[in-house]
Amino acid sequence: MSSEALPQQVDSLLNVGVVGCGLIGRRRAFVANQNKGTRLTAVADVDIEQAQAIAGETGARATTDWQDIVSDPDIDVVVVATPNRFLMPVSVAALQAGKHVLCEKPPGRNATETAAMVQAARENDRTLKVGFNHRYHPAIWKAHELVDEGAIGELMYGRAVYGHGGRPGYDQEWRADPNLSGGGEMLDQGVHIVDLFRWFMGDF
Repeated sequence: MSSEALPQQVDSLLNVGVVGCGLIGRRRAFVANQNKGTRLTAVADVDIEQAQAIAGETGARATTDWQDIVSDPDIDVVVVATPNRFLMPVSVAALQAGKHVLCEKPPGRNATETAAMVQAARENDRTLKVGFNHRYHPAIWKAHELVDEGAIGELMYGRAVYGHGGRPGYDQEWRADPNLSGGGEMLDQGVHIVDLFRWFMGDF
């Protein structure tokens, strides 16, 4: 598995399929559709209306079956933006089908699921990335730059506070279902903090 980003120069557009058309999947779909190097080809969601809404604005194909996207020989990259329970099986199937994968965080509900994804990427020589988008926030990017330059001295420790703002009915959503989410705030958002600490301070 390459640890580098996908090649910046390609002979043709990379065709992208998105599995999961909720808030994050929708965002990723429109970015793929607007990016010069990619083309949104297909979107999948168990709620066909959500998939069709994106398809109607982008010209992509809509389906309720994620396997349609994974098995499509014309798709090069699969974005997996499902509830946590489905991240691993969809990602592994896509990697085994020869697709590169951007999996939204967390990469699985536990270390076993994450390891299966990494193994599938290595065995099939595909690129697997996780949606740790906090690294690209301008303030965090600048802070990392200052650390690399030695401008603020050696880091001694890291501390962060994170949480969900909550909203009426939040306790009824999928994140509150242990079978779907696999964990609470630490797994759902805390992984962003763990990733940033590793980026700033090295692996631990």
